[in-house]
Amino acid sequence: ASRCAYRNYGYVGDNHGDIVCVNLNTMKPVWHYDNVDDIDASLVLEVEDGVPYVYAGCEVDRQGPTGLCHLVKLNGLTGEPAWTREIECNRLSIGEKHFDGGLYCTPLLGHGDCEGMMFLNMCQPGNSSASQFMAIDRKTGSTIYTIPLKAWAWSSPVAFYNENDKLFVMAGDSQGNAYLIDGKKGTGLFTELLVANFESSPVVKDNY
Repeated sequence: ASRCAYRNYGYVGDNHGDIVCVNLNTMKPVWHYDNVDDIDASLVLEVEDGVPYVYAGCEVDRQGPTGLCHLVKLNGLTGEPAWTREIECNRLSIGEKHFDGGLYCTPLLGHGDCEGMMFLNMCQPGNSSASQFMAIDRKTGSTIYTIPLKAWAWSSPVAFYNENDKLFVMAGDSQGNAYLIDGKKGTGLFTELLVANFESSPVVKDNY
């Protein structure tokens, strides 16, 4: 997982679920939070009223065939959780390969008409063998809406904004399907099979 930073504080997650804040001036740990399982999704940071908050989530990997994706919002100064969410997910086994459930993608923080929302792809929630696109309230961690996807979704969603600051989300899945979603309404505007597989995250420049 990629790290993030606020001033002289750096934040990183590891494959055992540890989230660690390090003072980058002294290279000494400041706080530690146990988020249970493998963290591959990059941490996301947001500053609210001068306080940094870190969003993170884990996979269902070491927990076994079923488990919980732990989504958290942590105070970046103290490591105390502002909220926590537990989403039941499953790990699929196909032959000798295992496909972990839970969070792989970097969550997308919404702005414009979606200020206060967060978007992410959740792999194999519940008994599903595919993924789910989720919109979450950043203040409370509660789910605003979900959209079923056709396959696993490992790449991160990205945002487009129009001239009225209206947010549209583009997401891709492991079958190569591209989805364009109205961020506020939660309605799918476009779905098309474009490539073989999305794993890298798309990049948006000038609404392209």
